[in-house]
Amino acid sequence: MRIALVHAERHAGCTLKDVAGGFGTVFSVGSSPAARILEAAKRHVAALPNVTLATLHALLAREGADVDVLHVRAADDLPPADLFLVASSITDCRLEREVMAAARTRHGAAGGVFGTVAATVPEFYADVADFVVRQEIEPLAPALARGDLPSGVVDGGFVPDLDALPYPNWDAFDVERYRYRVVTRRGVTLPVLGSRGCAYRCDYCPYLVNARYRTRSVDSLVGEIEWLHERYGARGISFRDPLRLFDADEAAAFGDALRSRGLDVRYSMECRADRLDEPLLDLLHRSGLRSLEIGVEAADPTTVAAHDRRPPALEQVERVVRHCHRIGVRVIANYLFGLPNDDAAGMEATARYARRLNTFAVQFTVATPYPGTALHREVEDRILEPDWERFDGWTNVFRHPTMTPDEIHRARERAYVKYHFRWRYAWRFVRQTLLARE
Repeated sequence: MRIALVHAERHAGCTLKDVAGGFGTVFSVGSSPAARILEAAKRHVAALPNVTLATLHALLAREGADVDVLHVRAADDLPPADLFLVASSITDCRLEREVMAAARTRHGAAGGVFGTVAATVPEFYADVADFVVRQEIEPLAPALARGDLPSGVVDGGFVPDLDALPYPNWDAFDVERYRYRVVTRRGVTLPVLGSRGCAYRCDYCPYLVNARYRTRSVDSLVGEIEWLHERYGARGISFRDPLRLFDADEAAAFGDALRSRGLDVRYSMECRADRLDEPLLDLLHRSGLRSLEIGVEAADPTTVAAHDRRPPALEQVERVVRHCHRIGVRVIANYLFGLPNDDAAGMEATARYARRLNTFAVQFTVATPYPGTALHREVEDRILEPDWERFDGWTNVFRHPTMTPDEIHRARERAYVKYHFRWRYAWRFVRQTLLARE
């Protein structure tokens, strides 16, 4: 059985397909010259592949299938195969439809589509795909490798034990191009998925849409990092979990295991500030932590608390950021504009707070009612945008009670530009890049 795994992408901007719960994003700031500079910088800093494709490659090959990975920018780029499996995303969903149609008409091949978008809006792909997978595709891998193909919309189920999955196979990927310079400027950076789903219940969170919360063991994680280091020369690891939870004992075990195997790697992770303290950060830093992503979201915690988020206290956020600055961990702070109960004054207050916190990097995303989220159900009758590809994390797609889409977009662009074009930020950037020891 010859199976082609398809990663379809035609955007020029920095595209990351396995973020936002698998919906994916294309980084966007705005149309001004300063905004374009920031977008170009992002493309230079980050290029990471879809870890689900590499895991599926390993599973199918283990079951005896002849597997290849195709990076497609146009539907006419398809070589022959018996089965095309397309990883869905919201950022390229129209191109994915074109690829499915081309597989059928040009090669007479079967086609299936999987991932969060396919699971959430299967009807979008149903007329061009032989089957659409809800939930996860990995439990279907043995049948697919044998050529035993389902039809229509099929429930794949959820992988009960993430440790049982094989390590991702990156052999068909151009690994030399993958990097995340926030983690390290030395060599290749590859992603690791240490958990699926999220333990929290924020009603706008895309990670809750198509996953149950499960975690991997320390032994499994360290084994994969060793594999990536030895086989692919990875010097950096980007944990793709929305919430990498380490308690002190687990962090110590993780750090000891990395050091005992002599792995000279650096890594990034995302975590809530209220799950961290100075001793835990010190442990993680000694094991290679060099980049930490935290969700601040809003200067006024009640803005997100109204959407079932339990925001960490800002005092705790500030303690974590100060300590990270002291020990040499680069902090990326995430902020959210344009929730239904947000307003222009709230967004400006959030932008001011971000400048005061002065972390190494920021993200000012726009509240996006991803299909399947509680936020989508809340604003469904006010959605303005019929094109799913506009649900990209940077675009206002629903009628806001107090602001127009242009006002929200201008506020986002202004926040980015004012943040980065300051002497205080420039000095922070120089200290944590040019003057850093690694």
